[in-house]
Amino acid sequence: MIMCHNPMKKIELLCNGCVIPIMEMPFYKCWAKEDENCNFALHEWCTPIPTKVDNHPAHPQHTFLLMTNISNMFNIFRCDVCFFPCNGFAYGCVECGFYVDVTCGFIPEKITHESHPNHLLPIVKEDLPSKWCLMCHLPIDYNCLWSKQYKLSFSCGFCDVYIHLGCALFLPMTIRHPYDKHPMHICNLPIENHKSEYFCEICEEPLNPHICFYHCDVCSQSVHSDCAPLILKCETEIYSKYRQGIYFFLNMKFGSIHKTDGHPHPLTFAQGIESDGLCSVCAKELRLGWILRCSECEFALYHNCSVPMDL
Repeated sequence: MIMCHNPMKKIELLCNGCVIPIMEMPFYKCWAKEDENCNFALHEWCTPIPTKVDNHPAHPQHTFLLMTNISNMFNIFRCDVCFFPCNGFAYGCVECGFYVDVTCGFIPEKITHESHPNHLLPIVKEDLPSKWCLMCHLPIDYNCLWSKQYKLSFSCGFCDVYIHLGCALFLPMTIRHPYDKHPMHICNLPIENHKSEYFCEICEEPLNPHICFYHCDVCSQSVHSDCAPLILKCETEIYSKYRQGIYFFLNMKFGSIHKTDGHPHPLTFAQGIESDGLCSVCAKELRLGWILRCSECEFALYHNCSVPMDL
């Protein structure tokens, strides 16, 4: 047992399979002497996952096969269930080009959720153009990253309540943040005895109490879900109305080392921050992008501007 996670700091180690933080649980880690920079790690529970999945609700016509690598330089794919980009393991149907991440590969038929604790929420597969997500208050069939329509969601038929699959499965219920020594719990309703105006304690922008946010009951402090660094796994950024920040980095693992033509030093796959400046190839701003950064000089570029070195 190794303690690799400090909840008051940025996440230090993610599982290469499910891309979920490795905290206080057994795991496997690569200690290869020939590659000291390898950060490959797996939860103990991710090592025996099935090699195939039958009758998945999003693609029941074909069997999914486990894929530990997608055929591109950074192992990035878009999950066809939650639509989040991911570079962990995938379950895929090669015939149809349909891929899902490990979490979405095992979607429960029913869930309980703190945002609607009184009833079970079964999964539904249908177009719901006039419904809104209880967590983020965006249309239930709307996806802000890929202009795709959600086909799966969780709903309560008694209360006419709906939650995006991604909001239900990926947003944690409790976080810790360096601005507050107490746990902050997810909320989606006005807080009793809360001050009349809501502001995020990090970005100081207004906060809508009817949209998902994190709140400390002891200190009466609130934080946009977008501003919580435990969710973003990256440097805190300001609130975005459409919350692309969460979706773009939520299911990604950074830190892998790459060699490219045109630069003599190894480059680290990372999330771009303001100090990275402009891409050395296309001259576009690197902040909030997937980038390759050199630790030995000020060179940095977008991941898709790089050319892998022939080894």
